[in-house]
Amino acid sequence: MTVTDPIAVAGYFDQLSGFSADMLLGALIDAGSDREEIEAALKRHHGVDCEINVTWERVGGTQVTYASLSCALASVPETYRAIPHGGAGTPAGALIRRVTDHLERNVNELWGANDPPGQTPGNAQDLAPGPAPDHTPDHTPGHTPDHTPDHTPDHTPVPVPPVEALGGRHAALRILVLCNTLHLLGIDALYHEALPFAAGIDATPPLLAALMCGTTVRPVERAPVDLAGCAVLTALSAGSMHGAGITLRSMGCGGNDADRGDGNLVRLGIGEVAPMGEVTPMGEVAETGDRESVQVLETQIDDMNPQFYGHVLDLLLDAGALDAFLTPVIMKKSRPGVLLTVLAPTALAGRLTEVIFRETTTIGVRSYPVSRSVLPRREARAETPFGAIRIKVVRQGNATRYTPEYEDCRQAALKAGIPLAEVYAAVHKAAGRMDLDALP
Repeated sequence: MTVTDPIAVAGYFDQLSGFSADMLLGALIDAGSDREEIEAALKRHHGVDCEINVTWERVGGTQVTYASLSCALASVPETYRAIPHGGAGTPAGALIRRVTDHLERNVNELWGANDPPGQTPGNAQDLAPGPAPDHTPDHTPGHTPDHTPDHTPDHTPVPVPPVEALGGRHAALRILVLCNTLHLLGIDALYHEALPFAAGIDATPPLLAALMCGTTVRPVERAPVDLAGCAVLTALSAGSMHGAGITLRSMGCGGNDADRGDGNLVRLGIGEVAPMGEVTPMGEVAETGDRESVQVLETQIDDMNPQFYGHVLDLLLDAGALDAFLTPVIMKKSRPGVLLTVLAPTALAGRLTEVIFRETTTIGVRSYPVSRSVLPRREARAETPFGAIRIKVVRQGNATRYTPEYEDCRQAALKAGIPLAEVYAAVHKAAGRMDLDALP
């Protein structure tokens, strides 16, 4: 069986009866996160004075952790839009940006698409996640600071969503808490089974439904879900564990503090994730090769300097992409553009999406899971008159083939001042004397 090094630390929710931020936080604390460390990170990096209150209770033989927050209201950003993303000096900054960008894209699309230009929305509560629990900060009325309204194609201003539609301080605080907690645990990907989706606009408002687009859901009568929990889980979602394995290090359960004992629980496993090959009963990789689940990221771009694309591809490959390539496309209004496609290990999809947003002009990235079959491969060195040249040896059943590494051959040709074809001929001659089937 092929052994693959762990890709990354990830969280796996195998039960989600709801996914409010406090339920997710309770599970993270139960799985080993340090409450005082989270509080210190909020104060040090964001200037937020927050106390995390934790209690425990046994529900059906399972210990469940309940978390609630109390804080100095003035220290909390008015909305998620007012959260400073920070840079290298803010450890959880990359996670925060992924969550707030995910929210912003959906808020802008939903607000602009559903409200007539120039009119104030008739029902802001359609977008809101619901009132904050008693122990959380109240929403502060008013407009969102430093926000320029979107424009429709005819340049008519689209109304700016009020603070209540953006979740207010309730959502901002919990996004900060969850992102810092995940960062402290080294988690940047969340695996999960189907998300509970309560029928009806009152139960699942349009913004929550929009955030869940692209994920697998299952119908339920009710489920505790708030804007912050939904935004964090869907922004960092790596889909289900199908095609991947996790080496569990810890487990935790979080519950809904507002209605204890009602069965609304989340269970979280934390561990290292690695792809699982397709294994035969004898424990050997099947002849079709290792089968693994990966994520495809793609976006169309028509307004970027074409000189930048090579730099972007190099950055993506350096960040762990399995492959990255460009395809010419014709976009709307017959504009020529480029389709950027990235093949990503599932646990690195979020990190690579961040690279795309940072380095290109795109404002949206599609992602979807695919499976691929990979033949077992080995690396060997062919000794030639021009030095040792690496070759990639691939096996399928009883057949063995190899490919010289182009860059090694190119460098050898430049150094010797000879045609590249001569180096390739020397590699083939040397490889012909090697017993490739005997390679480990």
